[in-house]
Amino acid sequence: EDISNTIVNIEYAVFGGRLTVCGLTLRNGFLVTGESSCVSIENFDAELGKSIAYVNAVDKIWQLEGYVLRNKLFN
Repeated sequence: EDISNTIVNIEYAVFGGRLTVCGLTLRNGFLVTGESSCVSIENFDAELGKSIAYVNAVDKIWQLEGYVLRNKLFN
């Protein structure tokens, strides 16, 4: 829930008919991206691509939050 509260905007773009990129804008203005791709354009599913790209972007936020926490504990 805390991670969701940091997201203020979500944008998606599709490249080449099979690569989906999710861009998340965070409260502080930082941008995070997540990607999803399929091997064959015939297998492309827009909603599934968005879902996977979003999850991958959120995972990056968790990594950044982990770094911030570890840095606080270190100092």
